[in-house]
Amino acid sequence: MAEVIVVGAGLAGMVAAINCAREGHQVRVLEAGERVGGSPDHHPGVDTTPMKPGPLGRFLGVDLGPPSVTPTPVMRAYVFGRRYEADGTGQHLHAVERGARSTSLESRLYQAATESGVSFEFGWRLGSRGDLDGLPPASIIATGLSAPVFEMLDIPYQDVYGHVANGRYEGPPVTILWENDDTRDYCYFSNSNGISFALFFDRRPVAKDTLDRWTEQLWEQEGVSFETWREFSGAVGVKRPDNARLFAGNKILAGALAGMNDPMFLFGVHAALISGKIAAMAVDNRGEAERLFRNAVRIYRYTWAARKMVELQPLWMRRAALRSFMYLQFRYPRAFQGLLPRTIPGFHLV
Repeated sequence: MAEVIVVGAGLAGMVAAINCAREGHQVRVLEAGERVGGSPDHHPGVDTTPMKPGPLGRFLGVDLGPPSVTPTPVMRAYVFGRRYEADGTGQHLHAVERGARSTSLESRLYQAATESGVSFEFGWRLGSRGDLDGLPPASIIATGLSAPVFEMLDIPYQDVYGHVANGRYEGPPVTILWENDDTRDYCYFSNSNGISFALFFDRRPVAKDTLDRWTEQLWEQEGVSFETWREFSGAVGVKRPDNARLFAGNKILAGALAGMNDPMFLFGVHAALISGKIAAMAVDNRGEAERLFRNAVRIYRYTWAARKMVELQPLWMRRAALRSFMYLQFRYPRAFQGLLPRTIPGFHLV
């Protein structure tokens, strides 16, 4: 079989590479970094996300579980001054370690990829339209939150901004969410495998004074502090209701480029893994892959519209709506079990 090129050694890219190799293809992954695991400026980190590791792992063909994927029993939220707490397993929450440590999900996928015969070329950057055009047809592009690649492919994107920090933290996984007058998205804290991770995330630049206010809240409410905060920016494919797409010309898209972040909360881990498997299918069966992709993103337009409604609300209305949502979510967890995961593209497939 012909060689398959995968650009990007993130979650989507490595899942695509693993599945292509298992179908008998010779697979080469081109990665801009010097190793897998993303930017060392922002990792190691922990993404807390809804996930059903057993069914998802069987769909991907990769075992998912501790230490890289760990159930999160505690879910806490501070919403406009009110505190809520519930069992995180009711929303299938799992802590996913990200980065280059041996306990990360990237390391788990890299091991599976090399065992499947995938080769990696590090230090290769997709820097121009010429680089893109020089790749063979059916190459899989999975470059994550890189705005220049969105522009090369003429894909609309939403700018995202934030600050991240990491450190040491012992104890079982917990996820803590903050929503207040300073946020249009959210702040969160999570931990796994002895490390902690905090993120102030928004669709507009985060001012230093707002970061300082949250830093004070993080210490006062949870007793957690960090020495260093690092700024980041990126792009996600949630600009328009028609952003979700599997193909761009003769190239196959995966992850953020394919519009697999959910428009409401921008969860990306679960859908990135799903899209990697679908992208691999598209190499040999374009029609079947497109059918499965459309099924995976069938909720996208609805959550995109819901997000736009949230953005248009005045602050007093948003405050009331979020408090009501959180009260029902945390007060009656059984009645609302699984509500959060339903916003994620592809969650229903597994």
